[in-house]
Amino acid sequence: MINLLLNAKFSGGVSEAHKLPAYEASQSFYGISRTALITLNYLAEGRVRRRDFSARGFQINLIANRAGSFESIYEIILNPEMMVVAAGFGLYATSEFVENFLASTIRRSVGMSAPPQIEQLEAEDILDAGDTSALVDAIEPSMKSAHTVINHGAGRVDLLTRDAHLVGLDSETKRYIWTSRPDDEIHEKLLGIASYNANSREGRAFDYELGKTIPFSIARGADRATITEVLKSITSYALRREGENIGSGIAIRFTRILSGDERTKKIIILKARPEFGDLRD
Repeated sequence: MINLLLNAKFSGGVSEAHKLPAYEASQSFYGISRTALITLNYLAEGRVRRRDFSARGFQINLIANRAGSFESIYEIILNPEMMVVAAGFGLYATSEFVENFLASTIRRSVGMSAPPQIEQLEAEDILDAGDTSALVDAIEPSMKSAHTVINHGAGRVDLLTRDAHLVGLDSETKRYIWTSRPDDEIHEKLLGIASYNANSREGRAFDYELGKTIPFSIARGADRATITEVLKSITSYALRREGENIGSGIAIRFTRILSGDERTKKIIILKARPEFGDLRD
C-alpha cells in the first residue's frame, strides 16, 4: 500500500495566529480534497469524472489540523495494484509517481509546468495527454474553491508531502485560476504536437519559444487535413525524442484563451498545415 501525507500549510493573514475564518477555510478544505479525489479517481479508474466517484483503491482522510501557522493534514492511502492508469503502461505505481501526477494536475491548473517525469511519460505516449488535459479542466472548479481563503484569512497555501513541495497557491495563482477570457485574434505559429486524444479532440503542443507544452483543443469546424497534420506531427515528435533527426513542427492557426495576466491558458486550433504558406490556401 502507498500511504502519503498531504500537508496544506496556510500562512499569512490571521493564520499566523493559528486560526482561519471558518467558512473560507472550509471552502478551501473542500477544494483541496475534491481536487485530490478527481485526480486519484482517474488513476484508479482511468476515467475523468466530475461526479459519481467510486473511490475504489484509495482513501482520502482529513486526519489533523494543527498550528504552525495553520496546517491541515490529509492521509492518502492507495492500493497500487488497483491503479488502472499505472497498470496500463506496465508500471507499479509508486508514491513518487502519485505525488508527481497530483502535482502535475494542480500545477497546470494554475499555469505552471508539470514535473519532468509526467511530461516525459506524455511525450512517450505512455500517459494520455488528452486525458490529463481533460483532468486539468475537471479540477478547475475545485481549485477555485481551494483558493477561497487566499486574501480572506491567509496569504498563501503550500501543498507538501514528506518528500516534495507540490505547489504554492497565492494571490497570483488565484488571479490565474479565476480569470479566463477568449482572445479571438488569429495567431499563427510553428508548434510540435506532443499528444492528442481523438475522442476529446484535446492534447498538448510543444511551444519551441516557451520550451514547454501547452494544452489545445481542435475547433469543431476544423477540416480533415488539420487532423491529419496533427497526427503526423505526433509521430514525428515521438521519433525526434528517440533521437532521429526529423522535424515535428507544423504551422498552426489558432485563437487563445488567456488568463488575467495575459498568459496563454489554452489554444484553439483552427487549421494546421505542413508550412505557413499552406495555411492561406
